[in-house]
Amino acid sequence: MSSSQSMLSRRDLIKRFGAAAVAGTGLFGFSNQAWSSKSAHIVIVGGGIGGAATAKYLRLAHGKVRITLVEPNPEYTFCPGSNEVFNGHETLENLTFNYDTMRQRYGVNVIQDKAVAIDYAKRQLRLGSGENVSYDKLVVSTGPDFIYDAVEGYSAAHAAGDLPHAWKAGAQTAKLKAQLDAMPQGGVFVMSSPDGAYRCPPAPYERVSMIADQLSRTNPTAKLIILDSKNRYTFQEHYEHYWTERYGFGTENEVISWVAEKDGGRAVKLDARNKTLITASGEKIKADVINIIPPHKASKFAIDAGLAQGQRWVDFEAKTFKSLVDPNVYVIGDMVNAPMSKTGMIASNQAKVVVESIVADLEGREPGTPFIANNCVAIISDDYGMTIADTHRFAGDRYLVQQRISEVTDNPYVRHIRADLAKNWQRTFRKEIFH
Repeated sequence: MSSSQSMLSRRDLIKRFGAAAVAGTGLFGFSNQAWSSKSAHIVIVGGGIGGAATAKYLRLAHGKVRITLVEPNPEYTFCPGSNEVFNGHETLENLTFNYDTMRQRYGVNVIQDKAVAIDYAKRQLRLGSGENVSYDKLVVSTGPDFIYDAVEGYSAAHAAGDLPHAWKAGAQTAKLKAQLDAMPQGGVFVMSSPDGAYRCPPAPYERVSMIADQLSRTNPTAKLIILDSKNRYTFQEHYEHYWTERYGFGTENEVISWVAEKDGGRAVKLDARNKTLITASGEKIKADVINIIPPHKASKFAIDAGLAQGQRWVDFEAKTFKSLVDPNVYVIGDMVNAPMSKTGMIASNQAKVVVESIVADLEGREPGTPFIANNCVAIISDDYGMTIADTHRFAGDRYLVQQRISEVTDNPYVRHIRADLAKNWQRTFRKEIFH
């Protein structure tokens, strides 16, 4: 990247970072002098949304810092939009990106390897190959892992085999779709939805809606059952309003059934051989296709590296997203214990805060005040969408949250506009991260 590209205009930053994010983090505070640490090496672990966004935004902030991205996979498949694979309105190919643009446009050194350990004293990241990568600053964005044994009898082996959770889009998504396509006429699909914090809160119900849409054409007598480990869920009024209209929800002939935790809906045991889930109330539900979405926790790498400090999630210094374990390590995304939803947009905006924090640290100044936005979009069908707008403003030592949820409406035009908004947002967001 040429020296003429090393400093960006205010207009460039607004275009590339977004006005709210730039104004909120203080990214306009760059000095006109060259960095004294212009050769600083920033290493990023994880090439998902958070990690890729960090690499891109860091390069846009300054052209001279060295950036290395460590990711074991040659491609990344977006989870946002992947539920539409189940009704044939999206393809995994459209959701999958490689790291060529990171290398060629942003000058990022992409290492296809697995990070296995951090030597905090030496500031080195050890890779699966045995190589040690030295860093000045380290960003860890390795996403969540899963608590498989929350449902007795379920395991990582089941998830990789005939019982995919498909909560990391890709091969498991394709496998679950194939199972649904092969389900016998009048068959039963059962999903177990987790409690607590998990990736994309409305997604289980969006998935059921997409599956119901497809089966309404190919298997109209099929039944779908949601066994839930909670009593409320995001966009519940929207989903149930539409399910009532389209699928007879709440009647004896309902296509989609939802069993809340208080009604014994929590799945506690899997009998894989007999394709049966057993609920907390003791009911045995036999299904043709079972989709268990396990509860989440911080990634194995984060836990093994001590970043979670024995907890389920990784805590951090609120203003900067610095790890509490080491101030030269930053943590973002679905693995952190943040008072925010676990969404792709949140991860990408946390990345902007981290970039500002790193830049400020290297320049010897205080970082700007974070302001993190989350626009969550979801669809129930091609012509029914809804939105949540969250803002997280840092004040004192915490984030103050404001939230606005779109209202339930019978207006077909409003529904359709929201659905189009969701689809357009997904396409734009994917390009924003990987182009």
